[in-house]
Amino acid sequence: MQRVDTKRATHRLTRHTYSLSARRGPNLLLGGIAAACAVSALVAAGFALKGSREYNARVEATCAPPVSERELRDELARARLAGDHEAATRAALEQQAAAAAAELARLRTDLAFYRRQRRGSD
Repeated sequence: MQRVDTKRATHRLTRHTYSLSARRGPNLLLGGIAAACAVSALVAAGFALKGSREYNARVEATCAPPVSERELRDELARARLAGDHEAATRAALEQQAAAAAAELARLRTDLAFYRRQRRGSD
């Protein structure tokens, strides 16, 4: 066997035992996990709050007190008045349209008469 110089640096490096060591402590890892959990809990709470507000709005809309009978009668009276007004307006417009059509027919007959008169005189 060969003799090995035990004082050489290469001999000391090869005979030394090495092991992996953590560069960051375990506290940092635990702190990161705790922070991630806290953020996810806040996000979940935000979604729950939003859902709760939407649910409450729907419940309030469906559980609103019924409209009183007097308000319904007033609304019905307004609707009937609006319908009567629309019918009267439509009747007046139809009457004006009929009068305009009659006037147009009269003017066309007059125009045809004057054209025949002019052709006959030329």
